[in-house]
Amino acid sequence: MRCRLAQLVIFATACLLGGQPHVTAQSCPASYSDHKEPSGPEISIAEVTFSGALQLEASDQEQIVASIKEHTYENSLDDATDEALERVRAGWQNYGYFKVQVSGDARRLTSSPVSERIALNVRIDESVQYSLGAITFKHNKAISNTEALRALFPIKDGDVFSREKIATGLENLRKAYGQLGYINFTSVPGTTFNDEKKLGFLEIDVDEGKQFYVRSIDIVGADAQVLKDLALIPGQIYDVRLVELFLRKHLPEADVNDPNIQHRLLNERDGTVALTFDFRSCSD
Repeated sequence: MRCRLAQLVIFATACLLGGQPHVTAQSCPASYSDHKEPSGPEISIAEVTFSGALQLEASDQEQIVASIKEHTYENSLDDATDEALERVRAGWQNYGYFKVQVSGDARRLTSSPVSERIALNVRIDESVQYSLGAITFKHNKAISNTEALRALFPIKDGDVFSREKIATGLENLRKAYGQLGYINFTSVPGTTFNDEKKLGFLEIDVDEGKQFYVRSIDIVGADAQVLKDLALIPGQIYDVRLVELFLRKHLPEADVNDPNIQHRLLNERDGTVALTFDFRSCSD
């Protein structure tokens, strides 16, 4: 594979990127916090009722209700209602009802300046339950093996067309390309349906972007020795998996994709990325 060949010329590549490979550490200024106070009372959903000609099993409906109740919501009652309805829509789509129509309203049960309890009434038009017909790809060049790409999606042809499983597959696809240095990789899924056969088809349009090599690695808010745990050096192809392993070891509670923690400065012309890891926000 192309990336494996590149591993054999890491040192030469590093020199082309601007001299000898180097890792630097910067001093840590005052720490900071991005904590934001909620703009309204915390809203919890205590009751959920569904109406409509429903075919979804009662036990599956109960799981959707439980997922809605376990979350808390902020801002206004309207915002909380909209978010909860979207969770209902997603829940039905996970069971193959991809064209489900959801509407509803909420009423307050209890209210105080800091918290509210509401009841949600949801009207549902399920439409057709779909199974997966096939997943295909186009414009994929760096990974031409479509069987390998297809294996990233935890759903078989003929299975219930699940929104959640498709989303997991798309995330796996992003990570697979991220391990090969395609930082700007995007994928656009397009869906078509055969209502007669009750099948849904997914075509994924791949935009790989450019492959990036590591130009430099900096760290603030931690000793430079920490970088010994990063299995990535200047001159290598950028590998998102190695970066995530490093950050999860040292900042297990942090979002590894947070640009405040992992800042990437891309040089599109040269195909290089300068990495800066900022541990200050987690050092309080």
